[in-house]
Amino acid sequence: MVPKRRLTKDVAYYQIKQKIIYGEFNPDEVVREEQLSEMLEISRTPLRQALQMLEMEEFLIRQPNGRLKVASITKEEVEEIFQIRSMLEGSIARNAAANASSDDIKVLTEILEKLRQAYHFGYSQEFVAYGNDFHDYLAEISGLKTSVKLLSMIKDHANRYCHFVSMYGKWSNQVDEHALILEGIKNKDGAFAELAMKKHILSTLKDVINRIEDKANSKIGNTVD
Repeated sequence: MVPKRRLTKDVAYYQIKQKIIYGEFNPDEVVREEQLSEMLEISRTPLRQALQMLEMEEFLIRQPNGRLKVASITKEEVEEIFQIRSMLEGSIARNAAANASSDDIKVLTEILEKLRQAYHFGYSQEFVAYGNDFHDYLAEISGLKTSVKLLSMIKDHANRYCHFVSMYGKWSNQVDEHALILEGIKNKDGAFAELAMKKHILSTLKDVINRIEDKANSKIGNTVD
């Protein structure tokens, strides 16, 4: 049997990370142990273990005064993350095109339709989730264990940036981009699928950077006013 304390730590870790990814905790917001302990209804010891894990993953940053704050949203970080993604996921798409069966094509088509519906109705959280499902399925059928493992190390940080954009409905051609990737998979054209995936990831990067810049300019405008 797994000790209860370990389970509590893991649950707290997951819940806090989700709140950071989905924007319930804002970038640069100070997090206080007493508030988190009350919110999650757990004791300080497992909470501190969870916070240490999130600090190691750089979702939380320790300040000089010892307090923890939510990591900032920065252009430098997102550029690095998405450049890495474009290379890894491009290779994954190429291999998925070679391996995809007719059943795999059917599953991907169904996910794409759900993505389209989420976009149509403005369901931002579902939109990101279905996008993840699409990418995860390609990773599963690619057979590239090392690439998939490396990708998993940055996935949650990437999701945080994706949700940061989806909150404001500023995606550019996301559904069409996924459709192009699927076209390459259907035709077993690995080169086409790889190129379409890389263009999609870099398009997402552009959306995120535009949103970061919009927010920065908005802050400057408010300061001037």
